[in-house]
Amino acid sequence: MLKNFLKITLRTLWRSKDFSAINILGLAIGMAAAMLIGLWVQNEVSYDRFYTKTDRIYRLFTRDTYGGNLQVWPRTSGLMAADLKKNYAEVDEAAGIAAEA
Repeated sequence: MLKNFLKITLRTLWRSKDFSAINILGLAIGMAAAMLIGLWVQNEVSYDRFYTKTDRIYRLFTRDTYGGNLQVWPRTSGLMAADLKKNYAEVDEAAGIAAEA
């Protein structure tokens, strides 16, 4: 029975080559896009998950408005880590990350 289904499928694909090619190409592109989006989401969700106390890790962002548009970037002043540790008792440790060149 499976052999019969395969034979009918191949005959139909062969009969309408252009339509089949468009459908198969669309399916391949859709599957590749879904896989890439899934990998990206997995990477974003697993950020810093290898630490033991991952629920206590926070990352600071700077936000500002330029020309009416909100701009957000993952950098703060270099003195922020020392200031947070000194002025806030709930901060156990603080570290700065060097900006990429």
